[in-house]
Amino acid sequence: MAGRHKEFDEETALSAATEVFWTQGYDAASMEDLLTAMNINKGSMYNTFGSKRDLFVRVLDRFFKYAQHDMTAKFEAFDNPLDGVREIFRQVTRPADPKDHAKGCFLVNTLGEMCGMDEELATMARNKLLDVEGIYLKYLRKGVKNGQIRKEASPELMAKFLLNMWNGMSISRRMYSRKALEELVEMQLQLLKP
Repeated sequence: MAGRHKEFDEETALSAATEVFWTQGYDAASMEDLLTAMNINKGSMYNTFGSKRDLFVRVLDRFFKYAQHDMTAKFEAFDNPLDGVREIFRQVTRPADPKDHAKGCFLVNTLGEMCGMDEELATMARNKLLDVEGIYLKYLRKGVKNGQIRKEASPELMAKFLLNMWNGMSISRRMYSRKALEELVEMQLQLLKP
C-alpha cells in the first residue's frame, strides 16, 4: 500500500516554523503555534518532521544552509572582502522586513536560549556560528594575501572579531537606529583596513 500523498509543501512549512521559533524561541513556541503557522495537522507534523525538537533541528540546519549560501554569495560578489563584510552587516542594519530588526540573529538567539537548557542544541548553534567564523576566515585570508586587509592582526583573530561584532550587532540592532548601526559598522571596518 502506497503512503499518503503530502498535502503541504515541506519548504513552506519549514519556513513558517522558522518564523515561529525565531520570534518566540524554542521553549515558548507551542505545538499549537507551530501547527497553525505551518498549516498542517498533528499527524502530518509527526509523520514528516517527528517531534518539536526534531523539527527545530531541521529548521536550524535549513536556516544555516541558506545563511551560509547568502554570506558566501555576498563575499563572492566583491573583489575586496571588506566590501563583502560591509554588505553582510548591511543586511543587519537594513533588514528587508522591519520586524527582522527586533528579532536578532536566529543562531545567536538559539545559543543564548539553549545554554544550560539543552547542551546538544546549544552545541549545534555554537558549531554553526563557528562555521560562520570559518567563512569570514577564508575571505580574510584572501584579503590579507591581496593587501586589502591589514597584516598586523592574524586572519584568525580578525575572523573572531567579525563573529563577535556580528553577535553584538544582533543585540545592538534592538537598541540603536539604522544610522547608528551603520556608523558602528564603518568604525569597526576601519580596524581591518591596511
